Amino acid sequence: MTIDDLKDFVTLYQTRNVSDAAVELMMTQSALSKRIQAMENELATKLISTKNKRHLVITESGEVFFRYAKTILTQYGLLTNELAEYRELKKGTLHIGSVPVMSQYGLMEKTSQFMADYPQINIRLEELEGEELLEMLQTKQLDLGILRNMQSQLLNKSQFQFIDIDQDELKIILPITHPLAKQKRISMNNLRDIEVVSLNPGSGIYEQVGNLYQQAGFTPNIRFTSTHIETLLGIIAKSERVTFLFEKSAEPFMTDQFVSRSFETPIYNKLQLVYPQGELTQAGRRFVGYMEVSGTKRLKHKN
Repeated sequence: MTIDDLKDFVTLYQTRNVSDAAVELMMTQSALSKRIQAMENELATKLISTKNKRHLVITESGEVFFRYAKTILTQYGLLTNELAEYRELKKGTLHIGSVPVMSQYGLMEKTSQFMADYPQINIRLEELEGEELLEMLQTKQLDLGILRNMQSQLLNKSQFQFIDIDQDELKIILPITHPLAKQKRISMNNLRDIEVVSLNPGSGIYEQVGNLYQQAGFTPNIRFTSTHIETLLGIIAKSERVTFLFEKSAEPFMTDQFVSRSFETPIYNKLQLVYPQGELTQAGRRFVGYMEVSGTKRLKHKN
C-alpha cells in the first residue's frame, strides 16, 4: 500500500462517489475501483459498500481506515516539508548588512554559533554605515539588515519586517576632568555652549543629536566627525568637548579617562533585525529564529 493509495481513499471518502473521485484524481472509474479493491484485499476487510449505486456507503472498517489514513498523510506532509527545508538549507546563502556593532552586542558570537550549527549555509556579512545599509535593503541587495530603530524607521513599514533584538541607552561621553562630569544627568541646556564631536551623518546618532538640539532651541557646535569611536574619544580626551554614543558601543573603548552620563530624560534605542516582507529564504528564517530567541532573552533580562 502506498501514500497514493491513502490519498485516493481519502478523496473517495470525501466525495462519496466513485465517478466524482475518479475525475478529481484524474483517473478512470475502473482504475480507482481496482485500486480500492486491491487495498481491501491487502487489508482483508471491506472499506466501502457499492450495493446502492446512487450512494456509496463507508463501512465501519472504512471509517477506521480513513482516520488513520488522514493521520498518516498529515505526518507524511510534515515529513516532506521538513526534508524540503533541509534540502533548501544545504544550498542556502545569506547576505547580511549590519551597522558596526556586532561585537559590542554579542551578535558575532551568536552568528558564529549559527555557522557552527549550519555549516552548509554560506554567510556574507558586511559592516555598513546607516545610509548605505538602508539603500541596500531598499534595493534588495541584502537578505537581512541589523540596525537601530532610529534608522529603520525611515523604511516603509508595510514592506519590511522589524524584530527587536536589543536595547541601549544614548549616553553623553566626556572626559573625567570635564566640569559636567560631576553631574549624574545632563540637560540639553548644560550642553548649549559645549563643543561636540560626533559620528558621521548617516550614523543615526548624528541625526538624533541634531534633533535634540533643535528641540532645545539651539544649534550644536559640532567641531569634528568620524566613523571611529576611538578617534572621537581621542579628540575629547583632556578637553571640554563631549561626544554622544550608545553605552554598549562605547564600552569596549572606555578607559578611566572618560565617564558616561545620561540625558536628563534618558534616551533609549532598539537594535533591530530588518528584512523584506515575504522574501526571506529558509536559511534566512533559521537565522532570524536564532537572533529572535537571543534578543527576547536580552530584552526580558533588561526589563
